[in-house]
Amino acid sequence: MDNLTDIKEIWQELTKKLEGEVGLEAVDLWIRQIKPLLIENDTLKLEVPNSTIYNTVKQRYEEKILKIAAGLTGKTLSINYSMSIAQAEPKPAPEPAAETRPASMRQLSFNPNYTFETFVRGASNRFAYATAEGVANNPGQTNPFFIYSAPGLGKTHLLHAIAHGIFKNNPSAKILYTASENFVNEYIDAVRGKAESAEQFRSKYRKLDCLLLDDIQFLVNKERSEEEFFYTFNTLFESKKQIVVTSDRPPRELALTQRLISRFLAGGVADIKNPDFETRVAILRQKRDFHKYDIPNDIITFIAENVRKNIRELEGCLITAGSFFTSMNIPPSIDAVKEIIKDHITDSDQEENKVEIELIKTVVGEKFNIDAKDFNSRKKTEAVAFPRQIAMYLACELTDMSLPDIGEAFSRDHTTVMYARDKISRMLHTDAFFNENVNSIIARVKVVNNSGKTR
Repeated sequence: MDNLTDIKEIWQELTKKLEGEVGLEAVDLWIRQIKPLLIENDTLKLEVPNSTIYNTVKQRYEEKILKIAAGLTGKTLSINYSMSIAQAEPKPAPEPAAETRPASMRQLSFNPNYTFETFVRGASNRFAYATAEGVANNPGQTNPFFIYSAPGLGKTHLLHAIAHGIFKNNPSAKILYTASENFVNEYIDAVRGKAESAEQFRSKYRKLDCLLLDDIQFLVNKERSEEEFFYTFNTLFESKKQIVVTSDRPPRELALTQRLISRFLAGGVADIKNPDFETRVAILRQKRDFHKYDIPNDIITFIAENVRKNIRELEGCLITAGSFFTSMNIPPSIDAVKEIIKDHITDSDQEENKVEIELIKTVVGEKFNIDAKDFNSRKKTEAVAFPRQIAMYLACELTDMSLPDIGEAFSRDHTTVMYARDKISRMLHTDAFFNENVNSIIARVKVVNNSGKTR
């Protein structure tokens, strides 16, 4: 395959199709600045000009890009982002008077909208915010700082806010924000000799004043990358350099080595919970003012009452409603908003109808033709062990039970549950057929649960 020719044609066709889904304005603003590099080993490699483009595309458009790319190539692809050299490594001007320019230019790598000033505080995030602010003002004092939450609740916002805060106090500070996925891919390329050498890679990460690493859970089951991060962590920690890490779960629930988990627990740990109603209203009002939407408070209240999952979804509903009323040139109304965001509205009745773990066992048992009692047996055959792992994963996803409680429900310990959860999660991301089967099981569990009876 001629990657250079093919990737240009594929990307051109992809952007056309994307226009039809998200609109010409969004594509012009966020997509056209991306440079497609090549497709290699089922990975679409893209070069982005700065982290603002990276964050927006990854959060809002990556799923659509991958879906369109799969249709065009017939492959299930993943995306590997790299930063444009012109932005990532700006050359300092030779004049003494311009010595501070590289630091100010480096700030372009951080989202200008993600600052402490724009972060809406509430009961759900107050401790995480206060600790992050302390880290920015006194780097190295609370070290490391570990932030965890479900997706879309503000972890990445705080990472960028810390970077801006440190730069404000020390414009020459060497700060790097990166996703763990990028760390792994850079390390793989380095040891394979496809990019900078391994020593250059280590120098890049170990001579920082502050490392901001997003989504540490991506290192799970990547032993060599985890080991490399461990030594990077130690080098920075011993030099009293700041380390900030985010995750979708607390340190003890990460299937990483105990030596790394113990280091996370030795610093500051803060979680961010789902925002309460008052915080959701405050967030929506701030975003409304930022986007300059003419949306009245009653509609803001309606969205806040009905969209409860995460901040990212809240903002998405506001943008959808604001764009709709602006483009259609009609006055905002709750009836219209109800229709526009219907797929995001939380069903209170369903929310209260909690899923029981025995129901999960029953539905999974029916799917794989095994008895519910087998889930607690000592059988280790694939015919029993694999459905048991699926059931454990679903228990993590569909119930509020803790890992030890789930383990007890299956006559196992919490580490077995962690292993099952992470194994099934990886398979869901790499096997489309398996993903479809698990989704059908989830749908069946919800149908039975909501009907209040089993088949």
